Amino acid sequence: MEKLTDLLRSRRASSPDLTAYLVRQDGHWKPMTWKQADERVDRIAAGLVSLGIRPGDVVSILGRTCLEWALCDLAVLRAGGVSVGIYPTLIGEQCSYILEDSSTRWLFLEDSRQAEKLSPYFDKLPALDRPILWEPPAGDHDLMCLDELEDKGRAALEDDPGLTVRTEEKTQPDDVAVLIYTSGTTGPPKGAMLSHRNIMAQLKLLDTMGATDHRDVMMFFLPLAHVGERVPGHYNRIYRGCSAAFVEDFNCILDDMREIRPTVFGSVPRIFEKAYARVRAEAEQASPLARSVFLWAERVGREASRLEQAGRPPTLALRMQRAVADRLVFRKIREIFGGRVRYFLSSSAPISLEIIEFFHAAGMRVLEAWGQTEVSCFATLNLEDDYRLGSVGKALPGTELRIAEDGEILVRGDIVFKGYLNQPQLTAETLTEDGWIRTGDVGRLDEDGFLWITGRKKEIIITAGGKNVTPANIENMLKDHPLIEQALLHGDRRKYLTALLGLDPVNLEEWAKEKGIDYRSYSAILDNPALLEDVQAIVDKVNKHFARYETIKRFALLPRPLEVEEGELTPTLKIRRRIIEERFKDLLDSLYDE
Repeated sequence: MEKLTDLLRSRRASSPDLTAYLVRQDGHWKPMTWKQADERVDRIAAGLVSLGIRPGDVVSILGRTCLEWALCDLAVLRAGGVSVGIYPTLIGEQCSYILEDSSTRWLFLEDSRQAEKLSPYFDKLPALDRPILWEPPAGDHDLMCLDELEDKGRAALEDDPGLTVRTEEKTQPDDVAVLIYTSGTTGPPKGAMLSHRNIMAQLKLLDTMGATDHRDVMMFFLPLAHVGERVPGHYNRIYRGCSAAFVEDFNCILDDMREIRPTVFGSVPRIFEKAYARVRAEAEQASPLARSVFLWAERVGREASRLEQAGRPPTLALRMQRAVADRLVFRKIREIFGGRVRYFLSSSAPISLEIIEFFHAAGMRVLEAWGQTEVSCFATLNLEDDYRLGSVGKALPGTELRIAEDGEILVRGDIVFKGYLNQPQLTAETLTEDGWIRTGDVGRLDEDGFLWITGRKKEIIITAGGKNVTPANIENMLKDHPLIEQALLHGDRRKYLTALLGLDPVNLEEWAKEKGIDYRSYSAILDNPALLEDVQAIVDKVNKHFARYETIKRFALLPRPLEVEEGELTPTLKIRRRIIEERFKDLLDSLYDE
């Protein structure tokens, strides 16, 4: 297979009646086979051809992660188009920018609400044809619905059964397959051009993860506009023949996991951080006996984990203690994730070693990977049988890594993208003439080839005293505490470091209940002396792990949690540092008042 368009055709040919997707309907999980999926994709693709799509035309998809998203994406590729995903949480102006920059001709929309959001911009997008809704449009919108498009495709295929086969044959491996707009923590999004060859190279490199097949079950819940869910998720599931369930409500994901019982689970670090915080919070609220049992089990598990990491066998006594700890504590923690997960895959942002080691102690291996949109997702990966907790693994086969003199990580291989759409200068600054990509991440390679990320080249804080500080390490340690939801370290060209802290609303209310404090609202409790004292204790504890110039001298509590919808977090929950520092400038300045 050389092109993404080969994936579904091949999968249908080899396992037509096996389950491809699971969709919740009327409280039950309804399966769709690979044959049924392929037939719907063919109708949608033929419908696009009947509308006049030409090779290389751009089609955008704006909506939540669902079956329709996956099918429309595959149909765009089959019709010879270029697929663009847009985060449904973006405001109308941001969506309009992507549609204009990409010269989008057709647009799939989730519902009338998204259409309303974009309606003021439609007239300003000359390349855009009639949008297509997944559901019948409400009101007087002049919009086509997906059923209507499929009817057009069905009629076209009856007249010409080989229609979509011919459009696929026109596609070449080096043609752009998808444009992924990086949400970015600074500046407008950039359209990264990934070819069929780039993505197929990534899928083949992921064979190193070990065998997964039709017996494996995974879950769709991250945004399909993001490279992490799109490539090693969406496309990789087809490549390997795994079935996948679509999570409708992210807030109910743990309930869905207990029903689906996935065998492999990939996510952004925040999921693991929240799960860890939840487990610890429940342990703190338990009876003294239950709490002491939990702490004993955690101590035993971590001891066994560290011996395993060092390649040393545990003593007989420790093995026996570990078995008891598993029966009393760890088995219940694994059941939170369905009880069948062989390994977890974490990427997109750093995750603290304390959390990774806790899951490892509980019998759940969290394998960190590293990469970015511009390398088709992953460039390095920890494996089930070759890992080092805290690192992001070794380079994937056929992928070259190099550390520049200033510590920046450089990557070369077939996974490296074609460049940024409409931005030749930025592309030239990012890609070297001999094919290396400057990733912007800073790291080091150890003697065994494991990569360790130490920071972002542009996010390193340089204090007024000339000291370099990597904020991620300190911020992650702050977020290990259940009370701290978000943390931003500040201090570039300042005399000392300060921090803005956002609290977890649920755990804050629980904290107030334990303290016997009346909880009326998030903002009303922020000035409470007992709360400030407890947060200060958290900061003090974190400070003990760092050099004096890296310690937080003062902090302030954010008046509300940061939000994706407010443009303060990326859709993958990374802090937009520049925006936060501008928006809360007065609050930060107050921390430097003498």
